[in-house]
Amino acid sequence: MDRKSVRAAWDKAADGYARGQREGLDHFRYAFFGPAQRALVGDVRGKKLLDVGCGAGYFSRLMADDGADVTGIDLSEKMVEYARMIGGGPAYETLDAISIGDRFKPQTFDVATSCVALQDMAEPAKALHAIHTVLRPGGLFVASIEHPFGSMPVRFWARGPGGTKQHLCVDRYFDRGTRTFTWERWPTQFTTTAHHAPLEDWFDWIIAAGFSVRAFREPVPTPEAVRDHPTLAGALRMPYFAIFVLAA
Repeated sequence: MDRKSVRAAWDKAADGYARGQREGLDHFRYAFFGPAQRALVGDVRGKKLLDVGCGAGYFSRLMADDGADVTGIDLSEKMVEYARMIGGGPAYETLDAISIGDRFKPQTFDVATSCVALQDMAEPAKALHAIHTVLRPGGLFVASIEHPFGSMPVRFWARGPGGTKQHLCVDRYFDRGTRTFTWERWPTQFTTTAHHAPLEDWFDWIIAAGFSVRAFREPVPTPEAVRDHPTLAGALRMPYFAIFVLAA
């Protein structure tokens, strides 16, 4: 897993991914972890905000709607093209997260965000360090990732009569490495890669980058979200995502 392969995978995925979002398939993002992360970011009115790994711009637009002066960056040029086509206020750039410090002066931003993107980056520890350099002292970084509990090499549901989910079977939590994921229920099938690392690695990377931890959350979907999207029900039983609230 390197920057070249990550960029190529997301450039290839961009058409199907953006179309799927337009068609409402990304309800995990729209109805679950996106609103949870938005609430943790808090009041951003008038603040300069950097959204790292912005993809097609979903979270960048939310932050702009909340009053922030937003710059969204992503490694994939194709994803940035879609973000620009959708518009909505943020400025977008094609940029590798580890190069943030080369593009922006130190202490440029009041707030940074990253919405389920860090685990998809080739070098998340270096990305965290780069983000820290461009935040003002005390500046907030709110980042969500796929929870390592859900990205283990072995993960499947044991099912009962009628296919009902009975137990989630998982194994090899401490097997660090690259996980390949094929997106099969989207308009076009595509494959991406992500890091699997236990939570202790994430906290080590965060601390080594210079951040202090303000809060850590394992969100659950609201009853309304589960009613509207029953596939979210599994996230009431075990963590699907993790959100870090960090201070520079």
